[in-house]
Amino acid sequence: MVIDAYSHACPRALIEALERVHPTAEARALRTNSYQWDTDRRRRYMDRIGVDTQVLVLVRPPMWLGMARPDVHELTRVANDGLAAMASEDPDRFIGVGVLPVVDEVTMVELDRLRVELGLAGVLIFSNVEGEPLDADAMWPLYEYAAAHSFPIWIHPQHGHSYPWLSRDLVDRIFGWPFETSIAMARLVFGGVLERFPEIKFVTHHLGGMVPYYSKRIEGMSAEVARYGSLGIGGQSPVQLTGSVVDHFRRFYNDSMVNDSPSAMSCGLDFFGADHVMYGTDFPMGPNDGEDWPVEVLETIRALDISEADRELVLAGNLLRLIGRPG
Repeated sequence: MVIDAYSHACPRALIEALERVHPTAEARALRTNSYQWDTDRRRRYMDRIGVDTQVLVLVRPPMWLGMARPDVHELTRVANDGLAAMASEDPDRFIGVGVLPVVDEVTMVELDRLRVELGLAGVLIFSNVEGEPLDADAMWPLYEYAAAHSFPIWIHPQHGHSYPWLSRDLVDRIFGWPFETSIAMARLVFGGVLERFPEIKFVTHHLGGMVPYYSKRIEGMSAEVARYGSLGIGGQSPVQLTGSVVDHFRRFYNDSMVNDSPSAMSCGLDFFGADHVMYGTDFPMGPNDGEDWPVEVLETIRALDISEADRELVLAGNLLRLIGRPG
């Protein structure tokens, strides 16, 4: 069995609502690829490449930037209704994940609705929420709810503070988004979220960003926090973590979207372990209407020198366990 744990979608109703309420270039770009909403076309493609099921995660986080909070509330409901409708068309082929672009009293009500009423399998948040880190006070009700209900949280990178020239040549997305993912993971670790809720499940994009490659630097520099603080450089966190800092980072679940790089894939598997990596592809982003990358990633996983049991975990088993479905 093969499940794409991180494919993108955008319901047609949300595109129309965005054009009415908050038109941007990011929103206009959604109309260029019918895979975003056309489930029949998606199924034909999945059959062609041998993917049994896709997890549908909302696309293009920058489209929410600059949106007024009442409009965020309205469009969040439109997005979640649309994602649930897409998934319900064929529950064997599609698994829907809801979205919370912000976390406040209104969206916490929406979180319960998307889980209980709409039956979505998890929720997507962004690597920062209107510039605030993921350990900000406003975020904690979400984590308490997710931990209490074993409800997994997908994280997608969002544009953070940057220079205007970073958008040239897509540098902000080539390097900025993996960096944003890494910073988000760091705030969840050092801010004590995983310390307080050790069973909470987070899913990262792009195989944990920089974390696997810099795991030894994380370990080494974490030991320097107190000394740097005494020198007035940086600040010491008031949160005392239990056990190894690096082991906290290993609790994340992670997709495999490193394109066709066996070395990057092996680096991520070596760090997180085969039980915390899942086939995920960014479909339908990328060239050829998004059709190339899922094949590249799938072929890379199938060629890895790992046991067949581990390969089955990566291709489907971990995702099924994450959302509590039988294999």
